[in-house]
Amino acid sequence: MNENIIYDILGHTVQRDPCDIKNLPTSMHLIDLGLNSLNFIRFIVELEKALNIEILDSDLVLENFKTIDTLMKMLNKYFSHNYCNIKKVIISDCDNVLWHGIAGEEMIHIDTNTRKLQTELIDLYNRGILICLCSKNKYANIVEAFNTLDMPLNFSHVISYKINMLDKVCNIKQISEELNLDMASFVFIDDSNYELGCVKSMLPEIATIKVDYKNLNFIEQIKEYFSSASSADKNRTKQYREQKEREKNKSRYETIDDYNKSLDTSVVCDYAREDQCNRIAELSQRTNQFNLSGKRYCAETIHNLLSNNEYNIFTLSASDKYGDMGIIGAAIIKVSENIVIENFFLSCRVFGRDLEEILIDKIKATYENRTIVGIYNYTEKNKHFSTFYSEHGVCEYE
Repeated sequence: MNENIIYDILGHTVQRDPCDIKNLPTSMHLIDLGLNSLNFIRFIVELEKALNIEILDSDLVLENFKTIDTLMKMLNKYFSHNYCNIKKVIISDCDNVLWHGIAGEEMIHIDTNTRKLQTELIDLYNRGILICLCSKNKYANIVEAFNTLDMPLNFSHVISYKINMLDKVCNIKQISEELNLDMASFVFIDDSNYELGCVKSMLPEIATIKVDYKNLNFIEQIKEYFSSASSADKNRTKQYREQKEREKNKSRYETIDDYNKSLDTSVVCDYAREDQCNRIAELSQRTNQFNLSGKRYCAETIHNLLSNNEYNIFTLSASDKYGDMGIIGAAIIKVSENIVIENFFLSCRVFGRDLEEILIDKIKATYENRTIVGIYNYTEKNKHFSTFYSEHGVCEYE
C-alpha cells in the first residue's frame, strides 16, 4: 500500500500540504483536518481510483475515518494477502465436503458438522450469495446423494453445477462464463489439497478454503469472506436463475436479434426517482465491466444529486417474459456549459441486448443541439467499452 498516495489525496481533499499532514500525529482526528461530510465521498472515490480498489460498504463507517491510524488500518486490508473483492459466489465440492464419504463408491452420511456447513451455505443463499457445485464424480451419484440423504441443502439452492471428470479449473472457468461474473468474486471450498492447489495456482484471483472437519475454523473463514453480503443482495439468485433461462433459450433461434425479440422485453428509461436511490447506488458499486468512469456512489450522494439543479439522473429498467430485472442501468449527468456524462453504467446481466443504446439515445434526445461529453476512465475491467462514447457521437471529456 502506497501511503504517499493516500496522503496526497487527503491533502488535495482538505486543501492542505500532504507533507504537513505527514508530520502531524497519526491519532489526530481527520475531521479536524477538514475531512467533513461534504468532501468525504470525493475522498473515497479518489482513493478507489488511485489505489484501484473497491471499498466495501461495511467499511464506509465514520470510525474507520476517525484518524489517520484508523484510515491506514482499514485500507491496509485491501492490500493484504487474504483480501479479495466483494464475494458473490461460493463453489463447493461434494464428496467429503457436503457429506462424509464418496458417493457411488461407499456409504455416505452427514453429521452435526456437515449440517453446520450446509446451514451456513443456506444462510449465504438467503443473503443472495450464489451457490455452485464442482465435483469429480458422476452426475447420477451426486443426484442420488441429494435425494437420499436428509440434508438441509438441496438442488434448489444451487444456481450452477459442474459434475464430471474434467479438471476443476476448466469447470470453474465455465461457471464464471455462465454467470458472467469475475472470478475474483468466487470462493472455492474443497477437502483436497491437490484441487485447492491447482485452483490457487491456475486461478489465483479465486479465494480457496480447505474443508477440514477436524478443525471447524474453515466455516468461520467462509463467513468472513462473505461478511459484506446483506439483505440487499437477496434477489441475486432469482435474477441469475432467470438469466440462465434466457441463455438456455438462445439455442432455439438463428440470430441473437430473433432471440431478443422473442423475450417481449419492456424497457423504461426516465428520470430517476427518490425511491430509486438505493438501487442506483448499489448498481454503481457492483458494476465494473460497463462502468465508464469507474465512479461509485452511496445512496446519500444520489439523493443529493437528485436535489441539485445542476444534475439529472436517468435510469434504465427492463423486464421480459422471464421476470422483472428492475433498474439495470443509469447515467449521471451534469448540466453545465456542456452536458457532461459523469458516469454511465449497465448491469452485466443484460450485455448483448443493446439496452445501452436506449439509455444513450435518451440522453442525446434530451439534450439535442447541446454538446455532450462523457467521462471515461480506463480500468482493466471496463476496457472493452473504451470506445463506447466515440461510437455514439459523444466526445470524451478531457
